[in-house]
Parts: sequence; structure tokens; C-alpha cells
Amino acid sequence: MPNTTCSTPPIAGITGECLGMVSAGSVPPQYTALVVTSSPIVKNRKSEQQQQQQLRGPYTPRPNNGFQQGPAPGISVPTYPSTVDWETPIQETDFLYRKQISNLRQRKAGATRLSIFDFDNTLFKSPLPNPRIWDSTLIGMLKSTDLGWFHDSRTLDKPYLKYTRNHWIKETVAQVRSEVKKSDSTIIVLLTGRAHSSYRPLILDLVSRNSDLYFDLVVLKETPTRQSPLMSQGEFSDLAAARAATPLTFEYKMGVIEDIISAFPDISDIQMWDDRINHCQKMQTYLDSLRSRTTDRFNEAIVYYVPPQTIFMDMAKERNLVRSMVSAHNDHVHERASACGLAPDDKDYSVGTLQTQSHLAHVDVSLSPKSSSALQKEVRSPFGWMTEANHMMLVNEGEDSEAVLENELGAKDGDKVTIVVDCIGTIPGSTIAVRVSEVKDMQGNVLKPRLGRDEAVAYITVAYNGVEGFRLSRSDKIKRWRPLASGGLVLDGTIGKHYLTAASLVMPKPVINEVSIGRLVCHYWPDLRGKEIGNKISEINQRLADVGIENMEENKDKIENIVKSHAFTTQEQELPL
Repeated sequence: MPNTTCSTPPIAGITGECLGMVSAGSVPPQYTALVVTSSPIVKNRKSEQQQQQQLRGPYTPRPNNGFQQGPAPGISVPTYPSTVDWETPIQETDFLYRKQISNLRQRKAGATRLSIFDFDNTLFKSPLPNPRIWDSTLIGMLKSTDLGWFHDSRTLDKPYLKYTRNHWIKETVAQVRSEVKKSDSTIIVLLTGRAHSSYRPLILDLVSRNSDLYFDLVVLKETPTRQSPLMSQGEFSDLAAARAATPLTFEYKMGVIEDIISAFPDISDIQMWDDRINHCQKMQTYLDSLRSRTTDRFNEAIVYYVPPQTIFMDMAKERNLVRSMVSAHNDHVHERASACGLAPDDKDYSVGTLQTQSHLAHVDVSLSPKSSSALQKEVRSPFGWMTEANHMMLVNEGEDSEAVLENELGAKDGDKVTIVVDCIGTIPGSTIAVRVSEVKDMQGNVLKPRLGRDEAVAYITVAYNGVEGFRLSRSDKIKRWRPLASGGLVLDGTIGKHYLTAASLVMPKPVINEVSIGRLVCHYWPDLRGKEIGNKISEINQRLADVGIENMEENKDKIENIVKSHAFTTQEQELPL
């Protein structure tokens, strides 16, 4: 957490914490924790007890010299015990990782330690959707399976990923190297929820480029993952079945761990590294439960929280990629609707496509590179956070922002301004900002920011914890501001319009036919259900098109005769010989 006082700049990161119980001296210094009750984490005016309560969330504190037996009270923990008989050969149709574990048993027999590393934003700075391009709704669609950012292999491939050594999170790489030194007794695993079928070659290639990395196992999720919740409006049975068969990443990872400790019965210490705080909490609870189920086996079972880091894509390339993803989604909607025989008079016709549109979000001031650098020197960003320190919002009136800028502030797009910042504010774990006390144009006229609320404070976000889900706008919630150590900074910048791209669901306009083909199909084929009815409707519509009969009330008798004739023909074909 950043320091909440202003006598010195905020600390560079959070250090010395872990989720499980371990003595303070053995905690890797670059990782953060939710439970440890040793020395204070940061030096501020809060008591150590208050700090720990804030850090650990809902979990019960454990003594330094042992584990709490089982999960925290009131938490039900499902289990995923291994069903593999490791003394018999693994079937060819089984998961690849199980075959690799079977082979590894010969080389690592007697291993006592298991070290598991997550990939995305724990070991590697995987790109995320850029909040400076997309609005929050579209970012939500991208991160979920609606558009599938994490299921589209292009996000980790050329030309969208411009690989550099800087993509590796050096603190985690150093930890992997430390584990390699204990490799005789340690099984080192890279375990990610990325889809095996889409990402395995890419991730293996990336890992091979870093000579500091070594893993005994590289495990990806060997299940289908590319479905879209937007498709559920059509209630397609095949997609529903696929979803039911797809385990969550957490479930899959716990199943892999159970397989490994089953194959290596001497393992007594487990360590995991992950960047998602909710996963860390769930995994620690699971490991605690695991220890309670296997009395006297485990000495340590610890989950380390790694402050996540990311590197955004080139903006132009990211825009091209997202346009392609939206287009692919829309094509998928049309293909599935067609395959399921959805017709205009079918109750499931309300399957929508996505339409993107850019809109003026606000007018801001972009800081000059020199001013941005000066601000970052004055206020350091916490380790792993997304650094901003490059703009302030001047007018937040949506599509009317430009008119307000010109008519009320007397300024225009492209004008140069100076900005005075005088205080720092923080929300621990989420954002750091500096308060703007004054904005002037080059003629010395004061420009009062229009932020949509009279009580709103103008600010510049220096950094925010974006990978944990916090947004730039989180700084709106800062209530306490304290003077900067330097007394204040004078910055310069340029006024500009800022556009965001949003996505909206476009529902098709149903064509109301004068004769209900669906009613006729249900009458002549009373045993058909669901998808079968849709397919039969499509067949009838195609026959009508072939003979040139339009769906009009005056053609009702002709249409029914065609349906009746088709029903008689198909039923005759289905009679047993």
C-alpha cells in the first residue's frame, strides 16, 4: 500500500507478506500477503492490527508457528481428489499433463517440494484491454468469454504482442531460478488456465526465449473454453453442454495439484504464486483444507500473492484486433443461429450481434513528456501498478464536453495550459493521485474544470491497480488530500478530446410473416422439439423460396399444401421396411 502521508513519496511496493503461515524471515521479499502477523507491512499511522485486518480480508489470522486446521469457519471447500492409478500406464486419450507426470515420476522420485507458478501477469506481463481506448462495458466483454480476450491466441502472438525481455516479471523469474537451485527435491510447474489447444505452442515458445526459466511441467487447461454468454439467449443445447463440461480455472488447477501430490507421495511442502487476489484466497483455503485431510503430511502449504503487471499493446494494433474479435463474434452468432434453424417467428430469434461506436467521453489535458516525468519522480508508483501520470480530466460532460469547453471555459482543442498540483491522495491497494489546484491558459486566464459534480475534485491519477480490476476513475473516491513533500509542482500540457469505443447489443428486427410456419410445423410434426422444429422451419422456408411462393395470407392454402406434402413424404420415408 502507498503511504498516506505526504512528507515523503509513496513507497515503491508492498513487501514481505504471504497468504499461508510461515516465519517472517523466510518470506520472499517481493511478494505480498494477506495473513502474516509479523512486523508491520508499511510505516503509517495505522496500528499493525488495523493493517493486518485490512490486508487479510475475511480470513482468520493464523499463528506464526502453525496452520489453522482446515478452512476458515463457515467456508465449505469442495475437493478434487485424484482418480489416477499411477502404477498403471496412462491411457493415450488422457490429459497430456498426466502422461508427463507419469514420465516425471522416474526422474523425480522422492521429490518433497512442489512449486507452482501462474503465467499471466504473475510471470509474464500479458497485455490487457487498454482503458484509454475502450469503455468499461466493452472491457468487461473482452475480459469475459463474450469476446474472449484470454481465449484468443493473437493476444500473445505477433504482430499484437511485441515481445521484449521487459515482458518478464523479474521478481518472479528470480524466484523460479531460486527454485531451480533446489531442483533435486523440487517439482517446478508452470500452471495456467489458458486453453491448451490455443496457447501451448505460444507459451512454450515464450518460455524458451528466457534462459533463466526452467519448469518440470508446463500445464495448460486441456478443455474447450471458447463460448459466449451472449449466445445463451438462443439456448443452444450444444453450447450449454460444452459449458457444463468446462471446469473453472480454479477447479482445474486444484485438480492438477491433487494429481501431482498423488503421484509424488513424499511431497510435504507446496508453494504457489498467483496475481489474482481472489484466486490466492481460494487456493490458500483449499490448501489448508488439503492439509486437514492428509494429517501430518504437509509442513507448509503457502500461496504467495504477486502484484500483477501488464504491458499494453500498440493502440492501433489493439483497435484492429478488437474489431476483428467483434466481427468474429458476430459471424459466430449468425452461424449458430443458422445451424440451429432459428427463424423470425421462433421464440429464440432474439440473438443479438455487437456494434461498436466511438463517442466523445470527455476533454482532458495531456501532460508533456517532461511534466509527466517530473510527476513520476515526485510520486513513485507502487510495484506492479499501472502508471499513468499523463493526463487530467478538464471537462466531463460526455458528448457536450467540447461545447462546454468552448462556451463556458473559453478554450478550444489544442490549447496549451499550465497545471498546478499541490496535494497527494490515496486509496490503499487501488489508486494514487495528485490534486489539481489551478489550470491556466497561456494568457493567464483560470480554467475551472467542469467535472459533472460541484463537489468533484480535479486530479491526475499517478498509478492504479488495474490488473486487480480497479479503474482510473477510482481516484474520484479519494477524500483525504495531503500536501506534496515539495510543496507543489507546475506542469504543462495540451487540451484534447478523448474518445472511447463502446459496444452495444443489436437485436434483429423480426419479420412478421402472415402465415405461421412454426404453427404448421408443430401441427404436422407433433413429435418435434426445440432445435428440430427450427430445422424443419428452415426446410419449409427453403421450399417456399424454391417455388417462388411468398409468405402472404393469400397464399395460405398453397403454403399449407407444401407443408402437408413435405410432412407426408418425410413420414413415409421414416416408416420401417
